[in-house]
Amino acid sequence: MRVAILVVLGVASFLACDESGGAGGDASAPDTSGEDVSGDVAEVGGDTTPDASCAAIIEGCLTRQRGCAIDDDGEAVCRACPLGQYPTRPDGTCAPLSGTRVVHDFGEQTIAPGEEIGSLCQTWILDNDEPLWVNAVEMDNDGGYHHSNWFFVPEDYKGWPTEPWRDCYDEGFHEIDAALAGGVLYAQSTQVRQELQKFQTGAAVRIPARSRIITVTHLLNYNVEALTTGLRLAIYTVPRAEVDKPLTPAQLIYGDLAIPPQATSWFGGSCDVAASYRGLFGDGPLPMKLHYVMPHYHNLGAGFELSIVGGPEDGRQIVDLGAYSSDPFGFAFDPPIDLSGATGLRFGCLFDNPRDQTVRWGIGDQEMCEALLFLESPMAFSAGVGETASQTSEDGVEVFTGECGVTGFSFDPD
Repeated sequence: MRVAILVVLGVASFLACDESGGAGGDASAPDTSGEDVSGDVAEVGGDTTPDASCAAIIEGCLTRQRGCAIDDDGEAVCRACPLGQYPTRPDGTCAPLSGTRVVHDFGEQTIAPGEEIGSLCQTWILDNDEPLWVNAVEMDNDGGYHHSNWFFVPEDYKGWPTEPWRDCYDEGFHEIDAALAGGVLYAQSTQVRQELQKFQTGAAVRIPARSRIITVTHLLNYNVEALTTGLRLAIYTVPRAEVDKPLTPAQLIYGDLAIPPQATSWFGGSCDVAASYRGLFGDGPLPMKLHYVMPHYHNLGAGFELSIVGGPEDGRQIVDLGAYSSDPFGFAFDPPIDLSGATGLRFGCLFDNPRDQTVRWGIGDQEMCEALLFLESPMAFSAGVGETASQTSEDGVEVFTGECGVTGFSFDPD
């Protein structure tokens, strides 16, 4: 049985964040349908250049889906490739994305000066008679797209509109419906204009036949003039015969945030994923390999960490993300991280709150602490802390923890 899982990353508004562009690069995307761009990887110029001084940082750059370039000061820096390209191993040279590229232009939206649109659902009818195996997703927009969550559902699901659907949260669209009816495809990092989510060779997310992609977008115009902006999405599909790592989604979330005023604080928990797996499948090692992590928090976020719990790599830090920025947040692991022998995952967010008020989980000027994961696994799961149980102080940081509950679902990614 195929069961999808809800992943909500930064739904609706983040009024306190800064609208400052993103990864950069060419914002255009040709309206191409079914273009086969498979073939040998070829070196291209792009925004990145292999250099001996990049050796010290290249692995970290590649994990963040960036290549390495030399800036104007002669320093090696991580930098995203142009649209249609990705950083290749071992040196981060930009090369064309492989597979069959299918692009959809969602058209233009005009946002009045200072206007915020909390939910605008937009649809792409795929007209696919066969399942699609998506190895990479590439989003770009012209500004004003504060955040977006992307799902796939049956093309006629619930009669949801196919035209731009304003205030869709208030008019019948629910992310839990979309996730359970189909699945999760991608989540945009806050405020980026260009973002790539690419899995390693042989890994892909399956979209069933006769599906539509539906995204709920949040738009915000900080400018004193009206903004007309466009949104485009490209998927790169590969033949089923080339997929030996079908992927399963999962979620981590700390829901009981109460970030104290004028303080630095940490909220986190340890999640016993193995116990949930045993409840579904019986004894045995945890058969999971972690391919991708997309953390999410707002502008008070000072850090996100994810570590392995139990087993031979107990305590190994997988993700260490710093303070909020408008750069893409995703981490792609090649090879994937083998969680066999582990019991679970520990995650948490660090916050710096200069305000006089307690900040809680939510939209607007509130905060979030969560992550979307893609794994090789027969179990999808939603794990999180629903209630803070302990508060301590360590080296001037207020530490809040609670029991992490894990709800697992049998999941057939084929």
